[in-house]
Amino acid sequence: MIYGEIKELGFYKGISKALDTAIDCILSGEYKKGINGKNEIDGDVVYFNQPAEPKTKSVEEGFLEGHKKYIDIHVVIEGEERIGYVPNSKVKVTKEYDEAGDFEIYGGEVESFYYLNNERFLICFPGEPHMALIKAGSEPQTIKKVIFKVLVD
Repeated sequence: MIYGEIKELGFYKGISKALDTAIDCILSGEYKKGINGKNEIDGDVVYFNQPAEPKTKSVEEGFLEGHKKYIDIHVVIEGEERIGYVPNSKVKVTKEYDEAGDFEIYGGEVESFYYLNNERFLICFPGEPHMALIKAGSEPQTIKKVIFKVLVD
């Protein structure tokens, strides 16, 4: 995982060409003009999903997920959320891998949280279980966010 401020995202260029493409899009701010659903940048190699009116929730309502083919980059446009994390060695698969959707669901206990707002990002690599859309305050809220999907090359 890589967690930090969006203004410092350029430090991570050079890991892969596809990741560089996503980083450039984020730093340019172009993702803020996205539409609900899939927004292609480089076909299925780099794109971002913008969910329609996602709402944060309690940890008890959340679920741990992981990916095998794609890196996730979580970026909040409006509002705030927390994303939970637990090492892969401490989870058990509860829903087998869905190759078409590139995800599997896990059971386990979140060990740490990363706070996101419009100034922060979180990159989750394949094999890193995470729980998105966890409320950052005492009450759930509707936020605006995008999740970049970067094919591992």
